[in-house]
Amino acid sequence: MQRTALVVGVATQRSIAWSSALALLRGEFDHVIVTYQNERFQKSVERMVSDENDHLKTICKPANTPKLISCLPCNVIEKEADLHSLFDERIPSLLHERNQDICDSYIPKLDAMIHSIAFAPTSSMKSTNELPLLHTTHEDFDIAHSISAHSLLNLSKHALPLLTCQGDDEDVSRSPSITALTYLGSSRTVRNYNVMGPAKASLEACMRGLALEISPPPHCIRVNAVSAGPINSLAARGIRDFNEMRKEARENSFLKRSVTGEEVGNMVEFVAGSRASGVTGQVLFCDGGYSSFGG
Repeated sequence: MQRTALVVGVATQRSIAWSSALALLRGEFDHVIVTYQNERFQKSVERMVSDENDHLKTICKPANTPKLISCLPCNVIEKEADLHSLFDERIPSLLHERNQDICDSYIPKLDAMIHSIAFAPTSSMKSTNELPLLHTTHEDFDIAHSISAHSLLNLSKHALPLLTCQGDDEDVSRSPSITALTYLGSSRTVRNYNVMGPAKASLEACMRGLALEISPPPHCIRVNAVSAGPINSLAARGIRDFNEMRKEARENSFLKRSVTGEEVGNMVEFVAGSRASGVTGQVLFCDGGYSSFGG
């Protein structure tokens, strides 16, 4: 049966979410659905998806059904109706269309969901105040935590029926999963990471709490996080002096280089897939060893 993954939070080709989607397709997943936030990103994401599907057709053996990547809009933060539409209508419709020829009694399901959503207002991330975290406003704090952490809970709640393993805890080959993207600033002070540090700490705490609740039967859903080294993405532009942050991580990593989006995507694919069937409630690092640097 086809294995399907949902990747939430694709913005550009430099997005870790996009690297993760490509890695999932290179791995055990046959169909990857990516979401974009709004019309601002629609044309570029649709073009990326179209180009990738053309590539997948060229590498597919004639006797096999090509792997597929699809895209759907979903404003996770501002439109609760988008979530209902995504999980109750659009994803089931896509999956039925993809699988109806394979199995007449097909029941729509997801095998993995990747959460790659993070945001904090510019006023808190690029503040020129000497004490930027101390002067974080209540509003900025709430926005950062709502978008970066609570969104994991809300997405998981809506995805639960499609991910649940129907109580078959012996079927490790199914091993549905939820994987969130995080960063070292959740547990270590990182200059200029400001309110995103507490927000990522909240995300990781939510991840562990979800693993406790939904990893046992009847759901059997593994929940983990991948902590990536600094990647030059659209989100990174929101961090003051990001290039200095990246340089410090590169110089103090054991590999003495920056990790790539492809490398992070490969880690996501492993954790999300059935080869990591015994892993849940964990933060796994892909940062060249920087998180183990003692200074």
